Amino acid sequence: MAKILVVIDMQKDFVDGSLGTPEAVSIVPSVANRIRAFDGDMIYVTYDTHGNDYDATLEGKKLPVAHCQEGTAGHALDPLVEEALSDKPCMRITKRTFGTFEIAEDIRKRFGDCGLQIECLGLCTDICVISNVLILRAAFPNALISVDPSCCAGVTPDLHDAALSAMRSCQIDVLDKNVQKDARPSFDPVRVKNDCVEWIRDFFEKNGPGCNAVVGISGGKDSSIVAALCSEALGKDRVIGVLMPCGEQSDIDMAKLLVTHLGIRHYVVNIKDAVDGVTNAIPFDLSRQSTINLPPRIRMSTLYAVSQSHNGRVANTCNLSEDWVGYSTRYGDSVGDFSPCSHLTVHEMKAVGRVLGLPEVLIEKKPADGLTGLTDEDNLGFTYAELDRYIRTGEIDDPEKKEKIDRLHRINQFKLELMPSFDPGF
Repeated sequence: MAKILVVIDMQKDFVDGSLGTPEAVSIVPSVANRIRAFDGDMIYVTYDTHGNDYDATLEGKKLPVAHCQEGTAGHALDPLVEEALSDKPCMRITKRTFGTFEIAEDIRKRFGDCGLQIECLGLCTDICVISNVLILRAAFPNALISVDPSCCAGVTPDLHDAALSAMRSCQIDVLDKNVQKDARPSFDPVRVKNDCVEWIRDFFEKNGPGCNAVVGISGGKDSSIVAALCSEALGKDRVIGVLMPCGEQSDIDMAKLLVTHLGIRHYVVNIKDAVDGVTNAIPFDLSRQSTINLPPRIRMSTLYAVSQSHNGRVANTCNLSEDWVGYSTRYGDSVGDFSPCSHLTVHEMKAVGRVLGLPEVLIEKKPADGLTGLTDEDNLGFTYAELDRYIRTGEIDDPEKKEKIDRLHRINQFKLELMPSFDPGF
């Protein structure tokens, strides 16, 4: 796992210069100590940088306080921070506005996309820190990204807290103010289960108090675990399972076992007529991939039809491992209104399933394509154990499998990103 520290704009003008604050001055020793303690792979240091034309820029018109101009004392790092960096692997980056893409580009070139642990700190929390953190989140949706509030300061304390709250919403790990975390905390399935249950409750409190969770039930571990988490979070009366066979489904008994075990109400909607209707209405033979992807997309349409008729919110049931290599259908099982488990690997999902008390047959049921009789692992050419280890640590023993995972991750990255949209620049 590549460990990276990003030190944002710890410059004199933001500490005790033209835009300095008492809060900024107070964090300097903590920032210097954090840099000294860092034993990772690279420190990126940003410099907010302006020229003599600052007053003519958009930023200058909205913030008419000259600062961080090249060649001035205010552009330099605070001396304590500079001293702490003296013997560290360091890349210094000049940026002309709040955020920079150069850090993400260099990280990808040096370390790739897998197994990244990125910690960010600096000034100001509500402007340049949050800008750079969200650029990194967009560039590396599965990286472990953290911010330590004790090493950040905002324009005001209220704006500092508001920025931290916004970053939490974007799944940034905002560390406890009094605790330094140099590594990912060890996986504790009990803690993760409890935290996820609270997260679901919070989601529904904010996005639909009294609404129901609607879960597509396949009989596999992922939908079983998501349904169980929702049942614990909301109560079984607010969870609706939807079983959607396409004609005869050989393992439908597993889906029925799950809804019976949880005691949740459920509907069985056979989608075969819908699939056949679309297939027959299209005036050409569908490609193999279109034929494979059509049922998952019709299932998602079905889930939203049930959801809208029952004051519901649709649960996404994907896990991190399958998302990583593109084992989901875009606009099919890849979507939903909330996603409890898309940051958990297969190994972690199974551990959470056991904490939830699910039947072992559901937890260990091997996912298969339903067409060829092959398991997902057969089709992928590597095991989920190998994939999970690579995701979490960046380590893998077989170079060919590494190349295969990297290629699948690269070509399927678009599934995890927002749809590209034209910006007219208004």
